[in-house]
Amino acid sequence: MLLVALSAFVLSGCSYTINGDALPEAGFTPSATPSTTASGTAGGAPKIAKQRSVAGVDPCKLLTGDDLKPVGSLVKDPARKDDLIQESCQYVLPDGSVVAALYQKYEHVRDRQPKGREVVVEGHSSWVLCERDGNATVCTTTTAVNPNRSVLVAMSLNGGKEDQMVAVLQPMIKAAVNRLPAG
Repeated sequence: MLLVALSAFVLSGCSYTINGDALPEAGFTPSATPSTTASGTAGGAPKIAKQRSVAGVDPCKLLTGDDLKPVGSLVKDPARKDDLIQESCQYVLPDGSVVAALYQKYEHVRDRQPKGREVVVEGHSSWVLCERDGNATVCTTTTAVNPNRSVLVAMSLNGGKEDQMVAVLQPMIKAAVNRLPAG
């Protein structure tokens, strides 16, 4: 259900492609120890380097035009899309769209997405899932920011390649998490 909602949400902008190989971003690494079981779900509590609060945060302030420059310039102001995903915002670009949201508990997402994998972004567990939806690849990242909430950053690309999409999302995840107040 989340994939369908995100696909409809993110695909309302045009798609884009990224050429070349994905390069690891500083501060974004796969978990140092094996974090998945045979079923593909990580166990235990998520890593949270610095607890952040989502209280009173506007999801349309999680990312800026500068954060999105690697994929294009905003074609219109970011817009709330609470009717599709609560506490979410869509950023429409000339060739694509990005969604950011103040989201649910990390473990809930991890349990619902057994095909995902955990990476660590500046000390925070981030659950990554990329799946095909027709001609598009939809990548979602859900990053733990406190024991009860996470930040979701998602993107959809026609013909997108998972590793390249995740590499493009890395600095956006860091920017969104770093804009949250300490909590």
